[in-house]
Amino acid sequence: MIRIFRINSGSCGACDLEIIATAESTPELTWAVSPAEADALLLTGPITPAARAVVLGLLREYGEHTPVIAVGRCAIDGTPFGRGGVAAHPDLKIAVRIQGCPVAPKTIIAAIRTARERQREGIQ
Repeated sequence: MIRIFRINSGSCGACDLEIIATAESTPELTWAVSPAEADALLLTGPITPAARAVVLGLLREYGEHTPVIAVGRCAIDGTPFGRGGVAAHPDLKIAVRIQGCPVAPKTIIAAIRTARERQREGIQ
């Protein structure tokens, strides 16, 4: 089982719903109760000012050892909300960036598998 932890940093919720659909329809996924127990961290949203300190703290602390996947366009560069996302924080280690708004479940599971494979191979 792959344990996933979702971090919503101010998204509209569409990618979050797709992540939930992915977890419910994919037997190899289960929810982690905390970022510390996750095998993959899934980030949604543009990293709003209100969420910035907490989100960046989580990603910096756990992203060193757990693959971070930016799910959706706003998590990548803040579109359509303006600037933001992981593009505004080049120091973050992001294993996979998934384009889309929202992102399809099959794309999410493929990205999780890719991130885990890269982690096993020592590539991030």
